[in-house]
Amino acid sequence: MGQRSNHTFVVGLAGPSGSGKSTVARRVAARLDGHVMSLEVYSISTNHLPFDDRAKQNYDEPEAIDIELLENHIRRHMAGRSIEAPLYDFTQHLRLEQTQRVPPKPLLIVEGILALHFSQLRQCYDLAVYLDAPESVCFHRRKVRDITERQRPSELTQWQYETTVLPAARRYLPKCKDYAQHVLDAGKDIASVEKDLYSAIAQRLKTIEAAKGAAG
Repeated sequence: MGQRSNHTFVVGLAGPSGSGKSTVARRVAARLDGHVMSLEVYSISTNHLPFDDRAKQNYDEPEAIDIELLENHIRRHMAGRSIEAPLYDFTQHLRLEQTQRVPPKPLLIVEGILALHFSQLRQCYDLAVYLDAPESVCFHRRKVRDITERQRPSELTQWQYETTVLPAARRYLPKCKDYAQHVLDAGKDIASVEKDLYSAIAQRLKTIEAAKGAAG
């Protein structure tokens, strides 16, 4: 994993859509004074397309991620610099013109389906974690999220999952899982998954501190 002289601890958190990545990442980051970068908001802009075409884009392929911008922002954060994080309207599939200034934090969690797919991102991580959950559990969670939070019709949610989400997961995630140092059972309740992620981070931090003490 990446080595650096500052104190930013970077976690790569991958797993299938609906495994709880965003929720547990936000909860753990809040407990540890951290920030979460979600790959979803770094999707390549499709603002020039009509709404119906935007809704049917495949956002689960590696090419859908603005990887250059994402890597730049991760490395700026690692260097102790603020970033102008993109904002995304998931109900309209639009990257907004506004951005959000994010100051550097001691913990950065980079979460997304393909967070462990890109080699240039893996070089930045101090810890790589994969959330594993059955497809049935993931689909139920995603369906609830898309309908209640993103105002998407049930038919579109079903179509997206079967047409883009599930095929991409089966194609890319087995290799992502191989890159993980910890594979956590995300089929459990979210509170338990949060506890497991917190413990994995705390354990890795403790190991790093012990190594620094031995070297000093």
